[in-house]
Amino acid sequence: MSRHAQDPNAQPRISRNPDARRGQDLDARDRTGQDPVITDWSHGDRVVRWTHGDRIVRKDFAGPTQAALAWNGRVLVVEALDDTPYTPTDNAVVYEADGTELVRLTPPRDLVAEPSWVFGFFTAHLDAQGRPVLVVATQVGDFWGHPDLAAGTVVDVQEWR
Repeated sequence: MSRHAQDPNAQPRISRNPDARRGQDLDARDRTGQDPVITDWSHGDRVVRWTHGDRIVRKDFAGPTQAALAWNGRVLVVEALDDTPYTPTDNAVVYEADGTELVRLTPPRDLVAEPSWVFGFFTAHLDAQGRPVLVVATQVGDFWGHPDLAAGTVVDVQEWR
């Protein structure tokens, strides 16, 4: 089948990435066609740097960062976790490669009986398929899931063991 736009029998390209089929463009790359690479970061740093084409993007944070990773043209940073009751829990942010904030992620509040028991994101890493995994800390145990950039939260949430 042809994919040419003027072909009446043209079939749209269907991504094999299930997240992309849900309206998320996780195959996005920066304008140079290259993925960003984190060049300077260690757990607890207040600055995260990554490449974007031929330049370095720098983001400064008020507190120590918990995680920073690059995937599919984007950068995910987990900011310091504030476990003070009734404080904002949206401490994970996804940036485009150029440093533009794409979305600030909010952990699901319905994981435990009391929404105030959800502290926020504890850390993040890439799974075996190269997808980000975020760990949500709560007063009664931790959970993990994959980011849903369209909804600004995590999905496929499971108990962390």
